[in-house]
Amino acid sequence: MATNEHSHLLTNSLSGLCESGQMIVKPYGPAVTLAMTLNYVIGTGCFGSLITMNYTLESLARAEGVCEATSTGVPCHQITYRKFEFATIAEMFVGRLGKAAVQLVMGLYCIGSLWSYASVFSSSTASLFFTYALGDTCNVYGDSPTSGCLDSYYMFMAIFSTIVLYMVLMDISDQALVQKFLSAYRIVAFALMLVTMTIKVVTDGSEVAASRYAAIGLVNWKNFGKGFGPTLLALNCQYNMPDALQPLNPKSQARFVAFAALLIAGTCYLLVGFLGAISFDTINPLATLMWSSYTGCGNGWETCEYSNPMGTIVQVIILLFPVVNVVSAYPMVGVTVGDNMLMSFPSHLTARFGENLTRSFCRLLVSAPPILFAILFKRLDFIFTVAGLFGFLLGWTIPSWFQVIGSRYCQGVWGFPGAAITEFTHSCNCYDQCESMDKMALSMFNALRLLPASTGDDTKKQETKDAITMLAKDVLKMVQETDVLIDDLPGLNKTETEQMEELRRLQIQSEEEAQTLRQVAEEAERWMERARNSLRVISETRLRR
Repeated sequence: MATNEHSHLLTNSLSGLCESGQMIVKPYGPAVTLAMTLNYVIGTGCFGSLITMNYTLESLARAEGVCEATSTGVPCHQITYRKFEFATIAEMFVGRLGKAAVQLVMGLYCIGSLWSYASVFSSSTASLFFTYALGDTCNVYGDSPTSGCLDSYYMFMAIFSTIVLYMVLMDISDQALVQKFLSAYRIVAFALMLVTMTIKVVTDGSEVAASRYAAIGLVNWKNFGKGFGPTLLALNCQYNMPDALQPLNPKSQARFVAFAALLIAGTCYLLVGFLGAISFDTINPLATLMWSSYTGCGNGWETCEYSNPMGTIVQVIILLFPVVNVVSAYPMVGVTVGDNMLMSFPSHLTARFGENLTRSFCRLLVSAPPILFAILFKRLDFIFTVAGLFGFLLGWTIPSWFQVIGSRYCQGVWGFPGAAITEFTHSCNCYDQCESMDKMALSMFNALRLLPASTGDDTKKQETKDAITMLAKDVLKMVQETDVLIDDLPGLNKTETEQMEELRRLQIQSEEEAQTLRQVAEEAERWMERARNSLRVISETRLRR
């Protein structure tokens, strides 16, 4: 290795990280994984940055590569069924201080998130109960809610805690069927919200919409503080990706699933926000409560002169949306943060009570306090503001930090820039060529490590000679095959001019890769020469004896 060829990749204190992540999972395909990821994105949010999401995928792949190389010597940076929590990645690349920092941020952020989920569920169900059972209204977030409204809020909080605390003890893969149904429900609810708001805007007329737009303005910086926290809270889910992607089969679909979930959810968020702003004069902190007066008549919110079952169905589906949303998201977040907390739990207590019991305790320890907070503090805008501050660190800072420290770690250990490349690093067609070149360089590195120990062992000498010979052949073969890259032109249906531009770009790219491969071949030749000299010295020494 670059720093110490005889050092281990992971110290004894960290060697258990690789084994601890190897859990028995129930694999499922890209469709179910997309549904699960959508539940994370819409339920817990996901900051709309494809870059930080890709950084998360790369960090997961590098963590697997380091664990693989610890036992085999050769890294293979790809996502497998082994799960790496954010705290695990931080400890692997930085140490215990990094793990503690990540766990602190995740803990504070997720407690705020779960706090908001509990408040949303209870307020929504209390509103539904008053509307359909008592024929009255209940707005917990109002200036002076009635005592009956508050009592129903507390009653539904007790029901909510019973449901989610049971679900939080289940692994994510065990919830696949439920989460798939909830994902479909979310899409239907989003579609109904968009359709009903569009009808209202069209029915009200352009003048009304224009007046609402004028009242809001293009940008209102005075409300930036109010919007900053809720936006970050609603758009943050990178830390959930280890759980969401662990059961995915095949793993090659990881980036497609993550990016598709981001684009679908981000589009829905944008449309709901825009249409909601120009559809209503007064906005409720919990947007779905604006459908509590939906009738389906006129513009959708006008008084009906007759019974309209369709309007009632639409109203119930939308009002139940946050209820279904948080029931789905709460246990998933509890599982993620609880499993991260397990890493910091005293090892002697884990050994005494067993890992399964300790894991359940950690999950409950994370999931129960936010329910108590929601009983004491119900204001949703205040909760969003507090949790959103930590969402900034979790959504933007930590994935970018992992990208830097993970890349430096791999480059420092293996001694060349390509050691940090993963299957998510390049989006171009030439990744297979890059991956082959990097694997070849790593194979060269591991073959040459045997040279210092080969002077006294005939078997070692022969293994080293064979390894370097095969390596040289692979290098020459790669140099020859690089020219084939130009034949794989994407977009054959493009115009002739576009195809020529693509051709020139690939020619330049091919020449750069060929130059890199020639350098690898020259380096291999130099090491082969050194190996031959070593073997010659050994032979001459034996002859003199």
